[in-house]
Amino acid sequence: MLPILAATGSAIDITRALQVKSRLNSALDAAGLAAGKQIDAPDAAIIATANAYFKANYPANELGVPGPLSVVITDNTVTMHATAKVETTIMKFAGFDEISAEAKNEISRAVTGLEIALALDNTGSMGGTKLANLKTSAHNLIQILFGNETHPLHVKISLVPFADGVNVGPLFDPVWLDMAGTSSIHSENFTAGTSLWTLYNNITNRDWNGCLMERPGGLDEVDTPPTAGSPDTFFVPWFAPDEPNSPSGYPNTYLSDGAFPSRTSAATKQKSTAKYPGSSVSSTAKGPDYNCKDTEPITPLTNDRALLENKIDAMVAAYLTHIPIGLAWGWRTLSPGAPYTEGALYSDVDTIKALVLMTDGENTISGNSTHNMSTFTGYGYLAKARLGTTDEATAVTRLDQKTARVCTNIKAAGIRLYTIAFQVIDPTTLDLLRSCATTPSQFFSSADGAALDTAFTTIASELASLRISE
Repeated sequence: MLPILAATGSAIDITRALQVKSRLNSALDAAGLAAGKQIDAPDAAIIATANAYFKANYPANELGVPGPLSVVITDNTVTMHATAKVETTIMKFAGFDEISAEAKNEISRAVTGLEIALALDNTGSMGGTKLANLKTSAHNLIQILFGNETHPLHVKISLVPFADGVNVGPLFDPVWLDMAGTSSIHSENFTAGTSLWTLYNNITNRDWNGCLMERPGGLDEVDTPPTAGSPDTFFVPWFAPDEPNSPSGYPNTYLSDGAFPSRTSAATKQKSTAKYPGSSVSSTAKGPDYNCKDTEPITPLTNDRALLENKIDAMVAAYLTHIPIGLAWGWRTLSPGAPYTEGALYSDVDTIKALVLMTDGENTISGNSTHNMSTFTGYGYLAKARLGTTDEATAVTRLDQKTARVCTNIKAAGIRLYTIAFQVIDPTTLDLLRSCATTPSQFFSSADGAALDTAFTTIASELASLRISE
């Protein structure tokens, strides 16, 4: 009977040791996953995280007494080893007071790069609390993706504030601009051959601030780089003409019309360039950058945390909503081709590209009864039929159609597309944004600031997980 009792007792003690080993393995797995996701953190931070998760998943009151966790970091590999002692019950009578259990795992941390474009609605309807909510959510996204790092090696983010146009900043490389005035839309509001650069130079106190018109012929829906020999591929500076002082009703009158015969048409007065040389625009007037003046410039892909945080804080809400413009320029910041060239090649399997679009409303056109038929936007005046129509409602539909096509083109380029509808109630817009997302789960309808933050947090967490492989 004694041999049988000894064998039975040994089996009990060994079973308890195996339970301890299982707990060790589970605790190491949790520690390894947490450590692996801190790919850009200093070694000390990785070790601290691993220890915290190990202790949380192997509490002191559990069976066994674990020793210190060993964490060895070599390049992109994290190796962890842990032991625990189990006090015996039966085997101690045979002189074995304890049994040791051990576990070891190795986490290979992938160096997958992450490039994210944030195309954020900065239109007038985003004013007040909405914009404050957006800023908070964008900051939280950066916190999740950057962790404690100020310049992570493998994460870059671009910031694309948009309204009815975008601002690329006055330091935008002129090699991509229509400096020669050969684009088919360069002088569409003036006599053929008029240089918008000359008009800017003629005004003493207003320089081009970086706002751009949208390219014609469907080029606004793609990331085709400006190409010599194809004038319409180059980007035309935004220049809203001085509108007539009379008749009344024009929203952007900033210079005197000058002397004209009494029956001169409003269109003729607006086209005149004689009023620009030596002119000065009042500080309170809208001027040639009307409907784009206050939009914050695009921030190209960067890993500079402080720069991104400051640019988010600087965003202001103004003007109309042209969603396809925000989408297209967000895409261009991710593209490896000009005008922005910070993006990795589309064929780079070690880089994940994602675009996050946030908007609080449907596409809009502000029509009026003047000969222009609308205010000035990135597509010019409604009267010029840049959207293929002079009808306001039809123009909005065309903007929706452009939005859908740009979304399709972005996804075809292999970019993950997330869309967020913030307090949007229009069913057409909700359906449009849902279909734009790469999958239905990557569309978010956020009813308030808390839901908006949840959307950004969910997106950031998903992207952070995607770039780590164990």
